[in-house]
Amino acid sequence: MAGKNTRWPYGSTTALREDVLRVLGVLKVATGEQIQELTRPHLTYRHRRDPGRRTKPHRNAALDLALHGLTVSEGATRGAASCGG
Repeated sequence: MAGKNTRWPYGSTTALREDVLRVLGVLKVATGEQIQELTRPHLTYRHRRDPGRRTKPHRNAALDLALHGLTVSEGATRGAASCGG
């Protein structure tokens, strides 16, 4: 765990946390995939074979925000963790 930021242990960037908060400010509930598709749709084509690879950064950003009480993860969608507020 050496080298990890203690404030953001899941390694999210400011831009990714902004994406999550921007989408949840409008939709209130969204999955990591929905957040990614709304904020960075170009990644959909880049990682077609491994959709988890393109949504993991947004899920991690939501987890970092959850540590500060800004998001809540409640349940899961079919096979994917949800990031909701």
